[in-house]
Amino acid sequence: MTESKSAVTPPVGQALNDIVKRVSETRFTLRSEDFADAGTAHSTLTAELNDYVLPRINRSRTPFLIAVGGSTGAGKSTLVNSLVGRNVSPAGVRRPTTGNPVVIFNPADAKFFESEHYLPDLPRSSDPQSAMPGVVLIADEHIEAGTAILDCPDIDSVSETNRALSRRVLLSADLWLFVTTANRYADAAPWALLKTAAARSTSVAIVLDRVPPEANREVRHHLSSLLADAGLANSPIFSVAELELEDGLLPHAAIYPIRSWISQVGTEGTSLERIRNRTLTGAIAALPARVRELADFAETQEQAHIALVGSVEKSFRSAQSGLAEVFSDGRVLHGEVNARWQDFVGTGQLFRGLEPTMARMRDRISAAVTGKHDAATPLHVAILRSAAVSLREQAIDVVDEVNAEWRNTAAGAALIEDQPELRTVGAGLEDSVKSAVSTWSDEVNALVRDIGQGKKSKARILSFGVAGVCAVVEYAAFWDPRSASDGGQSTRQGAGVALNLAETIFGADEAARLIASIRQRFLDAAVGIVAGCRTPFDNALRLSAVPARQAGALRASGERLEVAL
Repeated sequence: MTESKSAVTPPVGQALNDIVKRVSETRFTLRSEDFADAGTAHSTLTAELNDYVLPRINRSRTPFLIAVGGSTGAGKSTLVNSLVGRNVSPAGVRRPTTGNPVVIFNPADAKFFESEHYLPDLPRSSDPQSAMPGVVLIADEHIEAGTAILDCPDIDSVSETNRALSRRVLLSADLWLFVTTANRYADAAPWALLKTAAARSTSVAIVLDRVPPEANREVRHHLSSLLADAGLANSPIFSVAELELEDGLLPHAAIYPIRSWISQVGTEGTSLERIRNRTLTGAIAALPARVRELADFAETQEQAHIALVGSVEKSFRSAQSGLAEVFSDGRVLHGEVNARWQDFVGTGQLFRGLEPTMARMRDRISAAVTGKHDAATPLHVAILRSAAVSLREQAIDVVDEVNAEWRNTAAGAALIEDQPELRTVGAGLEDSVKSAVSTWSDEVNALVRDIGQGKKSKARILSFGVAGVCAVVEYAAFWDPRSASDGGQSTRQGAGVALNLAETIFGADEAARLIASIRQRFLDAAVGIVAGCRTPFDNALRLSAVPARQAGALRASGERLEVAL
């Protein structure tokens, strides 16, 4: 792109509009490790597009903005007041003095500084002493029409808001008048911004304030060297000696060279347009790299969100696929359940001298169990209690696992910090587990009663009692030789007894179908309980969802601008 009166060609304008659209759609919803840097890059680019680039490509004429910036106590406001010829911007020993940007302009240019055009999100005020955040607007006929002076907040203010606002005001200007002092010109804060100016070809003039006469030559020489190294070799340097103020203003002679230069720039159309176009052209040329940087941040967001989703998917998929093993490998039958089972079937005498034939085993089982209805209820209660404990443990374990995975990432840890419901299982888990187990127990009872309507099984069910039969098939349901690698001898024997007894009551095929059915019903209920524990994580991910493919869209818009340039 060449410097010309029309700095923006139609292809460039179209590419810029696409960038503006993509940047406005970009969201940073996760507090990833680079979240703060991403937010700064996004807000800075958004502000520069809206405050500087768009007004200059969408409007036929905008005032020539000269931003006066610098470090705390450098004398910015005093210089601004002296250039205007009266005290319009607060200056004094209080630090930081300038909290709000002060804009001094000719009344003829007042329309441009209305809220819909310049820094639109900030309130307006005409009181330089106002403590309310906003833009202070001061109309002054002594300012050349078509030119405005912006007194920026301190670039190194203790207030982060002031620092961000200072940068924003500087990036909205056509020319920077950068104020520093003889003992602070090499500070890091000014040079970070000056390098930004060089990268976007912003025209800069340096005011070296409070320079002792004996040090003027040496300081100017060193400063010139630093400017050359930063890519600002052509920036003029103005020295202002440490002088006594006259009614708060610098003597006319001290600032005459600066005022004369500003006046010359503002009144010579060729010079003004050259500076304006150079800054605009440079700002536009720097945009592709800025957009790529933002795209990198956006990609980090996308990857962080994908990783969080992936950890939830992996943990809950593993938990749910493992439920079949948990509830069929016999662990539910350990402890109290086995003790109650032995009471129920009289295991001690049952396994003494048992003949190995199936028929005799069934006879002995039937004889052992018949009449032990009173032992069925404690067994049934123990089974339900143990199943509930195991189910609760599985739900707690998977939530803890996701928590641990998320806490290993900045984005996940921030979500957990913001949303306490992610840290533990919900308060309703206990009631949900009790309800699921109770419902399952009722279904087992209903299935047994339903089968008992047939003549074949009715007599045996009545002989053992419905409660006893339910306890037997419930016990058998939590043991599957295909899943149980080592359930212990007692559990294996007990499960074998339960299965044989069920076959005695229902017949082998019907018993197998019944046990498989009630096992599957419990697994379905368990899957539902565990899946319910995922809801808070899914809600958190939904609320923090990153717009799809925003990084790619940003990169494509930056590439289109590069091609257009």
